[in-house]
Amino acid sequence: MNNLLLSKRPKESTTDEFVRAFNNASYVLEPLAKVLQELMLQNDKVNKDDFNCPNHYAKLAFQAGENKAYAFILSLLPKP
Repeated sequence: MNNLLLSKRPKESTTDEFVRAFNNASYVLEPLAKVLQELMLQNDKVNKDDFNCPNHYAKLAFQAGENKAYAFILSLLPKP
């Protein structure tokens, strides 16, 4: 589990309780993980029309940044 998540756990729960509860939430968080993976795949597609814009490198950099954010959020989610 990510230390960032552990640092934000509720004060009334122990670390072990929080980790157990978070990992048990994988069933309800699995759809979110699937959506993020799908968004990453959709975002990776480059069309011929994307290069009609003179700022296509900026668009590609923006897409890469989005994918990095999606990957980071996926890394925070519990593994099924």
